[in-house]
Order: sequence, then C-alpha cells, then structure tokens
Amino acid sequence: MISNAINSMEAMLDSVPLRFRSLDQAAAVQPLTEGKWSRLQLLGHLCDSSINNLCRFVQIDGHTEAIPVIVPYDQENWVKAQRYIDAPPEEVLALWVSLNQSVLRVITGLSPASLARTGQFPSGTTVTLEWLIEDYVAHMEHHLQQIFGH
Repeated sequence: MISNAINSMEAMLDSVPLRFRSLDQAAAVQPLTEGKWSRLQLLGHLCDSSINNLCRFVQIDGHTEAIPVIVPYDQENWVKAQRYIDAPPEEVLALWVSLNQSVLRVITGLSPASLARTGQFPSGTTVTLEWLIEDYVAHMEHHLQQIFGH
C-alpha cells in the first residue's frame, strides 16, 4: 500500500542522516566484503536509484496513452562514474536526502488513477506505478540494512 511506502520514506529521511553521520568514516569507505561496495558506495547507489526511479515515476505518471518502457541502468557503471568512493560522505548523504525528498514530494501527490498507471520492463513484464514505488522503497530498505548492519 502506498501509504506504507510513504511512511517508510518519511521515517528513513528522519533517521538515516543521524545514523550515517554516526558511522566511523574510515569504515564507511571500506568495502563490506572484498570486491563489494563500501557503505558510502551503497549510499551512492541509492542516490543513483533515486535519480533513475524519479525519472520513471514522472514518466509513467505523465503517459496516458502508451505504456512507457522502464529503462534499466547499469548500477556498477553509475557507482563507478559517480566516484562515490572519492566523494565526501556528507556530500553523498546530502544528495541522498535531497533526491528522496523529491521522490517523496512526487509520490505523495499521485492520485489513485496515477498509481494504477503501468510501465513495462524490457522483458515484457508490466507493473503499476504503485508496485514500482513499493519496490523502490523495499530496495532502499534492503541496502540501508546492509549499510547499518541490521
């Protein structure tokens, strides 16, 4: 239900900045396991997810005739290109907050008719905008659990 996704996002916007700032900054840039992203890169990945999903949400809401294609993105390339590993942690955190405030502003303004609009993955799977929003929030919750360890 969209209200659960909105409530979760509001709670994350309240808690994540304090929790992230309390992390040991040296540990935040170390990969969680060899060959994997660091906590800082994971937060950066969530920024990239926000950028791409915000575009998807607006695109699906704005199309009423054709079913828009949900364009995938290369998450590894995005994290590498954004150079989050070299970015100041506070800058990445500020970006995450700003992007998710924008996402929240968009999704809280969606009507039931908008939430029922659909988009289609290149595989042919069709999903509603509400499903895509809920999946976005679940994805964010998953990675925040990785960042904070619970």
